[in-house]
Amino acid sequence: MTTVFEEQNISKAILRVGLPAMLGQLTTLIYNIADTFFVSLTKEPAMIAAVTLCTPILLIIMSIASIFGMGGNSVIARLLGEDKKKDVSRTLNFCMYAMVLAGIIILIAGILFIEPIARLSGADAENLGYTCDYLKYIFLGAPFIIISNGAVHLFRSIGFIKESTIGLALGNSINIIFDYIFIVVWG
Repeated sequence: MTTVFEEQNISKAILRVGLPAMLGQLTTLIYNIADTFFVSLTKEPAMIAAVTLCTPILLIIMSIASIFGMGGNSVIARLLGEDKKKDVSRTLNFCMYAMVLAGIIILIAGILFIEPIARLSGADAENLGYTCDYLKYIFLGAPFIIISNGAVHLFRSIGFIKESTIGLALGNSINIIFDYIFIVVWG
């Protein structure tokens, strides 16, 4: 079976990898916009501010996922090029375990230091409670955020390009539905 990495036409290979990656990032952007939109329906400025203040923390968590996802992707692609399948397996396992461990560390540290982190992100007396509430959910979800965002890159490196994009888009779509249910329907 020929993979995209064995493709002779470079332009075609880049499109087969790049287009799904762009679509996956687009669904993440749409989710972030939807999240802010649903919170704005509460017409509570402090809640809207809390979402904005928590976004950098969420982006930092997603960046940690990229360290292992994109870094692992690069190493795995080189190892596949050298036909070192055993090393590919070890690298994939290391990246997955590292993402789980990083997620657990962020979860624990985030919950323990939630208020100082909220204040560091810019929360004031008016929105501190909402910011801490929102951060709590971000920190509780940190292991899953890291694994899902990092695994997308790792799956692409072993040739599961379409599957990783579908998984990311499906996860973001489910999050948008949950936003609607929790914020609009259940208040």
